[in-house]
Amino acid sequence: MTSNSPDTENSDAGREGVKYRPIVTGPARTSSSRTRRDIGMFIFVLAVLVGAAVLAVRLLSPGEKPYTLSNYTFAEVRSADFIDSVTAPGTVAPVNTVDVRAAVSGAVAQLNVAPGDEVKVGDPICVLQSPELVAHREEARRQVLAAEDALAKAKLDSVQLEERLGREIVASEQAVVDAAARRGDLEELFEAGAVPRSQVDEARSAESQARMSLEAKQSELDAAVRSNALSVDTAARQVNVAKDALRAAEDAISRLVVRSPIRGKVLELGVVPGATASQGGNVAQVADTGSLVVKAKVPSTDVRLVTVGQPVSINLGGKRATGTVRNVAPKAEASGQSATVEVTIDFDSQPADVPPNSAAFVEIQVRKRTGVQSLPRGPYLGSSREMFVYVIEGSSAVQRDVRFGSVFGNLIEVVDGLSPGERVITSSYEEFKDRRKIKVVPEGGREAR
Repeated sequence: MTSNSPDTENSDAGREGVKYRPIVTGPARTSSSRTRRDIGMFIFVLAVLVGAAVLAVRLLSPGEKPYTLSNYTFAEVRSADFIDSVTAPGTVAPVNTVDVRAAVSGAVAQLNVAPGDEVKVGDPICVLQSPELVAHREEARRQVLAAEDALAKAKLDSVQLEERLGREIVASEQAVVDAAARRGDLEELFEAGAVPRSQVDEARSAESQARMSLEAKQSELDAAVRSNALSVDTAARQVNVAKDALRAAEDAISRLVVRSPIRGKVLELGVVPGATASQGGNVAQVADTGSLVVKAKVPSTDVRLVTVGQPVSINLGGKRATGTVRNVAPKAEASGQSATVEVTIDFDSQPADVPPNSAAFVEIQVRKRTGVQSLPRGPYLGSSREMFVYVIEGSSAVQRDVRFGSVFGNLIEVVDGLSPGERVITSSYEEFKDRRKIKVVPEGGREAR
């Protein structure tokens, strides 16, 4: 049913006079979206407030109180002469080491030394026992006595034979004289006609036989003399042979005492009491302590700087000595993960009371440099880890990065970061090393030496 009431008409007229825009509807806003927006706004406001508070604190609070150093040491960067060194560990070693060996076999009856003992030439190391050598010596003595007896007998037989033949020759000479006299008498009687010629001929024949007999005896004597001389000479040679054998046996006995051939120190023993030492076996090792050197193990990376004749400073466990490079080995030796080269160093003066195989530490002086900018070493190096120093500028000290180099004695080389004449704090930085700048009391500083 349609209504014609005035209100209805007015409404229609109003709708005709007004233009309506279409209404576009979107997704409805949820309560969670509004919550996130509110939280974000809260955080933003809170951050602003915190920032404002921090700024106010920084503006209103007083600044950090500066650090004042009132007691310190300082040094000036100065030029100095530096000697660059190659350092290396080493061992004291004898040039001459002798292995003392047994000249004969025998059981060790006595030890006269111990490792570390000093010995002189000829000092006994040990005494051996050998029943075989003793028996051999006794047999040699018997042989000498027998040979001497044979020589004495040969001489006696020679004398007796020559004496007998001499007597026989005297008798033969007398027989010749008698035969000659008889022959003369018979010749005179024959001339007088008192005897027949046959008797004269018999006398002449008897004289001839007597002379022949004399000549035979003389020949026999000459032969006997030569034979006797040969027998005596042979017997004498046998005596000499027997005596040589006795001397050899006695020498072997004497070598049962093993003696040191050199003056030095006993490094080690190769035998113990009761053990058997074989001929040629090692009994002890003796080092000539009058010819000690240092065998240094120089890193192969540094050995190119080392040459023969360079001076060396040697530390012997607190004792100081000097030396000279004698020899550089031609090849390197593996040592763990690195390689080293053996360098032999002579002592300028042989050290006293330094046993062989003692540890040593050497500094080989390889180069001298002049005009090197340097500072004295001090506590500041440890506290700064050698990375920076504090340079004094008036009543302040400013931290400055530096680069250090080599060390020589009490000085350290300044490679970069400082200029000659600048003054540097050399006492510890531990209390202020985190500050770039500090104040210093000029009257509180004293120059380091």
